[in-house]
Amino acid sequence: MKRIVCTVVALAMLASIAAMAADEKKPAAPATMTPAQQDAMKLTMPGEHHAHMKKLVGEFDYTITLYMPGAAPQPFTGHRSAKMIMGDRYLDESYSGTFMGMPFEGHGTMAYDNVQKKYLSTWIDNMGTGIMFGSGLCANNGTVWNMNAEMADPMTGKMTPERSVTTLVDADHMTMVMFGPGPDGKEMKMMEIAATRSK
Repeated sequence: MKRIVCTVVALAMLASIAAMAADEKKPAAPATMTPAQQDAMKLTMPGEHHAHMKKLVGEFDYTITLYMPGAAPQPFTGHRSAKMIMGDRYLDESYSGTFMGMPFEGHGTMAYDNVQKKYLSTWIDNMGTGIMFGSGLCANNGTVWNMNAEMADPMTGKMTPERSVTTLVDADHMTMVMFGPGPDGKEMKMMEIAATRSK
């Protein structure tokens, strides 16, 4: 008898979940939620910082300049395509071009976590096998992003700190400068990206 009761209860729960999934445009009435639940629900929705990320959406042509100790700066060119995904919650970026004479592909995501109250980022590319995770904050009314991350150094096998500053210069121009430890352990500029919106 207990098994039958449990089965009936489980079926009733599944039917309720299916009914909710079939009509996503009819969320539960706020009156049925506690104040704490309502506050938690608000944290799942995009807000001011997600609107800031929208400024980075579009098609851009870029030049990357690498700075290495004892060597002249090396420029490379390519294309950046960025869009908002999942209901304007995340910025999805794709980079393509050439790097030291080889085809280059890179993919990044940026989020603003309403719970942690900070930006989060990931980066992968075809020049390695790892994932770089970053976090940080924005400034200047959502036109400058200061991010900190760690990356695995293939030369030492150790994690290395990295800092980047992304600046939306105006509606059609953006820059990103990355800093890391130099041979003497002091921070130095490692890379700079200058991007212009494609016409």
